[in-house]
Amino acid sequence: MEYLYSFAKEFLSLTWLVLPYFLGGAAFGAALDVFLRPEFALKHLRGGWLSMAKAAVLGMVMPGCSCATMPMAEGLRRKGADLGTVTSFLLASPLVSPQTLILTFAVLGWKFTLARALAALLGAMGVGALFIWLEKHYGAALEIPAPAADKKCCSGCGCGGGAEEDEPKKFWPVFVDILKDLGKYFLIGMAIASLLTVLLPPGFIMKYIGASGPLAYLASALLGVPLYVCEGEEIPLTLSLMKLGLGPGPAFTFLLGSVGTCIPTMIMSQKLIGRRGLLFYAAYWLVFALTAGLLFSVFA
Repeated sequence: MEYLYSFAKEFLSLTWLVLPYFLGGAAFGAALDVFLRPEFALKHLRGGWLSMAKAAVLGMVMPGCSCATMPMAEGLRRKGADLGTVTSFLLASPLVSPQTLILTFAVLGWKFTLARALAALLGAMGVGALFIWLEKHYGAALEIPAPAADKKCCSGCGCGGGAEEDEPKKFWPVFVDILKDLGKYFLIGMAIASLLTVLLPPGFIMKYIGASGPLAYLASALLGVPLYVCEGEEIPLTLSLMKLGLGPGPAFTFLLGSVGTCIPTMIMSQKLIGRRGLLFYAAYWLVFALTAGLLFSVFA
């Protein structure tokens, strides 16, 4: 009974904390779908290396946690962006924002700040290149869902056949449509994240990643990537881990992994990249966080 109460309390608390970001992201995604001119999307965010770079930079200058990123990426996908562009945005957006860069500089110093920005840009380009290659060579095998705008009929998309195809899209129907598409994944993800928070003892993270060496990197990645940490919260947490003896490299791995993605984000991402694509995305995140931490320990 005590665990049930703790779970309900954590679920409501976590959902209440993240919900504004999720709704804001859904609103931005709907705005992209409704107000972004198709020719702009096709010209600047359709595909290719330059498109991925623009999507990465767009993600880096916009505030929002990893859960808010998903509905924004949905809006880009609806506008015809390829998976390379969408996944570039998906990776870069939660990693960097103007306020988190300022906070990182204030708490962890300029080396962490510069490395965080470079890691977000280069990592976004890397995952974009991976999914462009996967979509080109193994698109059918990955069973990647078609963009909502490409379906024959969808709620609030301005489709349905006949004269309705020429009707302009409206913000609120598209907004509700995005919420319907991603809402169930959001709630399932919040439930899993809350369950992990309740079941793991308070000192679990400190105990297993408070040392240096290869195991510290692996533990930092395996704990950081699935863990949900609210945007900005990862910075003082990383500082605390370093004060307990965690080296700069593993700390940087945890910094990127904990805020960049989490179980709720990965569950929702299958809506865009499919279940098999999700395996590649999760594996990339582990390798990316580990590699970034190792490189940081060498050059910092």
